[in-house]
Amino acid sequence: MATLREYHITDEEAEHTALRDYTGVLWRRKWVIVLVIVVVTAAAFGFSKLHAKVYQGRADLIYQAQLDLADPLTGQTYTDPTQMSVELDAVDAVIKGPGITRTANSALQQKGLPTTGFKVGAQVARDSSTASTGTSNIVSILATDGNPKVAAAVAQTYADTFVQWRVDQARAQTAAAIAAVKQQMHEYTGAAQKSSDYLLLQQRLRDLQILKATATGNFSVLVPARVPQAPIAPKPLRSAILGFVLGLVAGIGLAFVREQFDTSVRHADEIAEVLHQPILARVPCLSREQMKSPDLVTLVDSADHVSEAFRRLRTNLGFMNVDGNAKTLMLTSSLQGEGKSVTVANMAVTLARAGKKVVVVDADMRRPRQHALFGLQNKVGASSVAVGDADLVEALQPVQVVSQNGDGSKPDFGAWAAAEAVTMLWVLTSGLIPPNPGEIVASQRFASVLSTLRDKADVVLVDSPAMLAVGDAAALAAEVDGLIFLVDMAQARRPILQAAAEQLSQVPCAMMGLIVRLPVGGGDKRYYYSHYGYSTAATKSETAVLPGTAPNAIDQA
Repeated sequence: MATLREYHITDEEAEHTALRDYTGVLWRRKWVIVLVIVVVTAAAFGFSKLHAKVYQGRADLIYQAQLDLADPLTGQTYTDPTQMSVELDAVDAVIKGPGITRTANSALQQKGLPTTGFKVGAQVARDSSTASTGTSNIVSILATDGNPKVAAAVAQTYADTFVQWRVDQARAQTAAAIAAVKQQMHEYTGAAQKSSDYLLLQQRLRDLQILKATATGNFSVLVPARVPQAPIAPKPLRSAILGFVLGLVAGIGLAFVREQFDTSVRHADEIAEVLHQPILARVPCLSREQMKSPDLVTLVDSADHVSEAFRRLRTNLGFMNVDGNAKTLMLTSSLQGEGKSVTVANMAVTLARAGKKVVVVDADMRRPRQHALFGLQNKVGASSVAVGDADLVEALQPVQVVSQNGDGSKPDFGAWAAAEAVTMLWVLTSGLIPPNPGEIVASQRFASVLSTLRDKADVVLVDSPAMLAVGDAAALAAEVDGLIFLVDMAQARRPILQAAAEQLSQVPCAMMGLIVRLPVGGGDKRYYYSHYGYSTAATKSETAVLPGTAPNAIDQA
């Protein structure tokens, strides 16, 4: 019995294998990825185009500390970074407060501009020159609106209002300080007005008066607001780029998710791994023209690549059966519709042309196909022989595999079995479909038929029903020497193969190996039955109640 080879895979090979697997997933799911990218990109672009345009007005304010009261005429002052940062960060809250909002809206109303529908905020400028220190003395007043002129006017109005508010606040504080100094000076009378304290108060009063006259509130307009020429939103191109990136990530993720839930088989080696069996041959599916032809491809075109594949199968089968002990070989599959009947017929022709004495037995009494493939009658067959309504030799039908002139009479099976050179094979069709096919193939009479044919022929090929559909194949496995399992990659799914592997591990006959049908060229080169499973009731044209086929009669047989 052949065994699968074991390989030692290094870490580097494993890494390359994983990379190939990932690349393979992306390639297999490329249309999913492309579709997701196109949909997300188009949606992002479309939604962006549907949105109304938004313009942003911007007025920049600069922070400059007030003159130093100790030396107001020098123009030199010290700016506390912490104090400046606090005041800059507070601008946004201040301009959104009720005081500034009320004053600014009143100014806008006087200009004939709307007082609602826009948004206002402040943002501290962060440029490359201040990024290292984290400080900046520029703050921008930002206003957004659907009208660019309104956006610019609102930004400028709020900037002017804020600056004036700061000036008013500074002057109010200075005025309060002046009043307090004057109050203290009134307490000095007569000679006290000549004292140093009084003179100091006079100096302080003059400083405060200068400070009030030059009050700026530490803020002034640096760059007035201008009417924006382009909207800040929407930006369809940017949205499309973001949509492309998002679609790419989502597409790749969806591809791997679908791959995770995809149970289909990509390579024939995966089938061998799941079933723990060697591959005898990879047989391509039939083309559309070959499917329409009433003749088998191995009979009419021995040079075709399908015929060549069956010749390789014949050679490999000989390696698996060197001693020639396995003479009765059953071919089955997981599901109905994987092409086992066509495979059995072509195998038979190929073996017969190599000089083997071949008999084909159609044990699929639920949906028989061998009579149609070879163009034979199906009134008498295996079911008739099993119930004793016909003799085995009478039920066998010859099929010429080598062109030969004859007198038109039926060849003699006994002479064929005794001859050394053969020009034909024999087919035992299923016969009329019985109401109890499972009991017939499991009967002793059917086992006797297979035993008789085994003694007469070199190879007996048994076409059995699908293993997972019904129990006929399991019953037949006890009466044959070897089992060949067929897998159609177009229909192969891992759960199905795993179920088949469990069944194959329990069969009493030898496992010869696997035949893998490759879906070359797509769906037009695949062979299908009408459906996967078997129906419980056959058609009128195929069904006939045979005499003496009651369940008890079969049991007695």
